Amino acid sequence: MRRFTPIVFTIALASAVVTTAAAGVLRGELSFAGPRARGRHFDDAVVWIAQVPDAVERKLVKGGFRLPWKKAPPVHVPTLIETGHHYEPRVSVLPVGAPIEVRNRDNVYHGTFSVSPGRAFDLGKRAPGSVDTLRFAKPGLVVMRCDIHPDMSGWVVVMPNHAYARVDESGQWQLPSLPSGEYELRAWHPDRGETRVTVRVPARGDTLIRLHW
Repeated sequence: MRRFTPIVFTIALASAVVTTAAAGVLRGELSFAGPRARGRHFDDAVVWIAQVPDAVERKLVKGGFRLPWKKAPPVHVPTLIETGHHYEPRVSVLPVGAPIEVRNRDNVYHGTFSVSPGRAFDLGKRAPGSVDTLRFAKPGLVVMRCDIHPDMSGWVVVMPNHAYARVDESGQWQLPSLPSGEYELRAWHPDRGETRVTVRVPARGDTLIRLHW
């Protein structure tokens, strides 16, 4: 992932109710500047914490820091659709080791592959209706291509843990609640690259972060 430094980075604290006395919440806003901002989608971006303690990751896998009587959310397997000679969604996000389905819904063959270091694969020529499942053992960026249709491109961002969030269409995002402390926050967009900043999660309340490329 390429590294870019955001033009503006601000943090503000706001009071909020959290699900545990030792957990705070990181939420934020994403914005772009310049001519490249036209026609670009905020919801192609992803924000995550580079590293969390093992005990925190175990809680996040079980559904996060929540009230004990609340059930964990159901496991969702993301799907990457080959349709109209493109990948939908353009960007997929999943934790390391988690499955993702690749479905050919076009009426032509596709040959999805990647040469991304440490996460390379080749599904070969796949007929319409084919379904394959991929898993990636290492975190990082997977650039998806089709060896039959060279204009097709997509990205799978493999997260090192479950402390991540997709940015919505308005540029808003919120991470799962985390224990108080200092963390490295990373953000990535296919047209903007990656940026990294150090943030502090409070014991109570929200930390509002504004990232501006």
